[in-house]
Amino acid sequence: MKTSALFLLPILFLLFSCDKVQNPIVKRDTVSGSKFISSNNATRSGYKKVLLEDYTGQTCPNCPTAAKLIKTTLIPAYGDSLIALAIHQGDTYAKPTPSFTNDFRTTAGEEWGKSGSGFGIGFWPSGLINRKNYGTGLIVPNQSWTSVVPKALKDPMVLKLDLSTQYDTTARALNVSVKGTFLMTYPNPTKIIVIFQEDGIVGKQKDGKTDVEDYEFEHMMRGDINGTWGTDFKISAANPGDTVRNNFNNFALPASISGTSLKAPLPLNDRKTTVIAFVYDLTDKTVLQVEKVAIRP
Repeated sequence: MKTSALFLLPILFLLFSCDKVQNPIVKRDTVSGSKFISSNNATRSGYKKVLLEDYTGQTCPNCPTAAKLIKTTLIPAYGDSLIALAIHQGDTYAKPTPSFTNDFRTTAGEEWGKSGSGFGIGFWPSGLINRKNYGTGLIVPNQSWTSVVPKALKDPMVLKLDLSTQYDTTARALNVSVKGTFLMTYPNPTKIIVIFQEDGIVGKQKDGKTDVEDYEFEHMMRGDINGTWGTDFKISAANPGDTVRNNFNNFALPASISGTSLKAPLPLNDRKTTVIAFVYDLTDKTVLQVEKVAIRP
């Protein structure tokens, strides 16, 4: 019986196409479309980044102070080296009320903030900086952010992340590709989380004793692409030069995001949407590197 050459081709491809890629690619079918916009971080991927998670809420009177610190002090000082993510979380200040009707909470943000399985956020505003304790505790009050961020930037750059997106403006279908290249030996298994955030959301926010009706929220987390705690990145020890590729394809970017029954779903503006990807240590959840890309102009 003759063996078809066409039958052998896929087998040969599997045998000879895995040079230095340590994990199988996480892949769905790439969406087909006619109005794709491509974006990447090619000019910004060569240096260390720090992730600052700002845990906040719309009825938190002191939270605008933390947001202002990020906008007027930290980002001007560190530029693209600092990636901020505002996470509306918890029932204390993020839960909608009859006066504050929006619901900006997310499934992943709620899980991250929980005690036990998460980080146990207990006061707002508070921050996680690379999800690591730099001597002031894992959960960092906003008064200490200016002193902790420079410490985090001194951590070694364990790996380089090349992040790219393809976004179909008609189908609102999003393809995300991440290539990680380890720059040094790293002993622990790692995972990757991919989320999307939105800027320029206008809503109601308590600021001190004032209720601001047209407050503008920046870098707000709106949802995850590959689950609350992400997916496997490098499941074994890494050596310098090891590469890992992950594709998260055909993600349907929602046109709006549902909250509670207090208000209709809030539209998601794709022109102000950014994808963030970060790799973290599975053992202690420390973030090793983070990158972001705006999906369209």
